[in-house]
Amino acid sequence: MDKMSTPSPNLNQVPGEPALTYLYGGIVTYRPGESLGPRQLSDYELVYIIEGQVTYICNGQRHEAPPGTLILARPGFREHYIWDPKRPTRHAYLHFNLLRLAADWPVCSHWPLLRRQPDPGLTSLFRFILQWVRDHPEYPAITPGFEENRLLAAFITIYLKEMELPEKDFDCQRPVPVMRALKWMRELLDEEPHRQVMLSELAAHAGVTDKHLCRLFRASSFPSPMRTLMMLRLQLSVTLLARSNLSVKEIADRCGFENPLYFTRTFSKAYGRPPTRMRGELARGHIPAALLPSDLAPRVHW
Repeated sequence: MDKMSTPSPNLNQVPGEPALTYLYGGIVTYRPGESLGPRQLSDYELVYIIEGQVTYICNGQRHEAPPGTLILARPGFREHYIWDPKRPTRHAYLHFNLLRLAADWPVCSHWPLLRRQPDPGLTSLFRFILQWVRDHPEYPAITPGFEENRLLAAFITIYLKEMELPEKDFDCQRPVPVMRALKWMRELLDEEPHRQVMLSELAAHAGVTDKHLCRLFRASSFPSPMRTLMMLRLQLSVTLLARSNLSVKEIADRCGFENPLYFTRTFSKAYGRPPTRMRGELARGHIPAALLPSDLAPRVHW
């Protein structure tokens, strides 16, 4: 069956709820400088930018889409993706078509086109749906059933509910070099926590000079780049204190501190109490103030 054909609606679909006619998706990697389109979209498409700085042109309007951006495109959109010119771009996508919309959704023309800082739960749900699709290789040749309709309806409902929240000025708060530096820091902390990092190496990954990166961090209300990396280490250590049985020594090692005594001194200076005391407070539900913005949590693997 052709992907763009419209099967009969499934008998499990509930009146007043959305009705999927097909669903499929995957993850694609593009080389630096490649592009997609221009094209006219014939169905709905969800796109999540995993890696790479993307420019998305939709109906003549240009949008910057850094990593973490969710795009919800609709039938009839004239669109063009320009992938990162300097590094590979990786994105996940879901194509689907709807026989009808949910009764409580606004008309499509009022749907937001993209979310640059979506709720983490929204991206987790996207990942779950994508894995669901990948576990069903018979898609899109079969009509989605009740479970698929419910999953996608939940996703779109949450996506649309965020319309009620004020849109963050993402580009103003987080310049692209700052985002690149933060992304690399989080990957480093997850994959090579003991690696010794110099400011010059961090600036190279951000694509700017050392001095310019420091200026951009100050303008974004962050501490210095190297201090921010230290705070990321400490932020991860609080998560591990709360959500693992690791000893303080093991947590220090996991967060890149070779000397556990140095870790304890640094932690105590930042939070006003040692890790052992913090662990007890966390167990009683006392959550410390975050050192960095809440969205800079330890990296979640895709």
